[in-house]
Amino acid sequence: MEKAIVVPVRQDVREVKGELIDPRIVDVEALARWMDYAFALPGGFRFGFSGIIGLIPGIGDLIDALVSVYIVWRAIQIGIPRVTITRMVLNVGIEGILGAAPFLGDLFDVIFKANRRNYELLRTHMTQSRRQRCLDWVFVLATVLIAAAGIALPIWALVAIVNYSK
Repeated sequence: MEKAIVVPVRQDVREVKGELIDPRIVDVEALARWMDYAFALPGGFRFGFSGIIGLIPGIGDLIDALVSVYIVWRAIQIGIPRVTITRMVLNVGIEGILGAAPFLGDLFDVIFKANRRNYELLRTHMTQSRRQRCLDWVFVLATVLIAAAGIALPIWALVAIVNYSK
């Protein structure tokens, strides 16, 4: 009689649709999935509860942002660098601010998917830390420059108009 060969199966890694999930971020993946891409429409477009919650007038985007902060909190617990945390907070802020606009903001919420972006940042940082950190710095600096230009250009235009009318 032949002996059966028993191959141990790792219990600490979960597979989701062909993707191995680090056990430290299984909860983050689940939250990102349910909030951003749990449901599919014909044609393959995916959305989650974030798009539905955002439809609640006044507080929907606030609730969505508060749920999204959980992923940032988990990243802090895991010890992700501050620049990556900053990028994650910017993602939540961008979705929260732009998502607050009526109708088009809700459409932006469904397309931008901040939770999925933050999950991917966390997962990528855990595997390719140095490369991810450089990309995070580029994103943060670009966001700061765009925000500064968004504030400075209207002020410059207003000053130019006032000076021209004198």
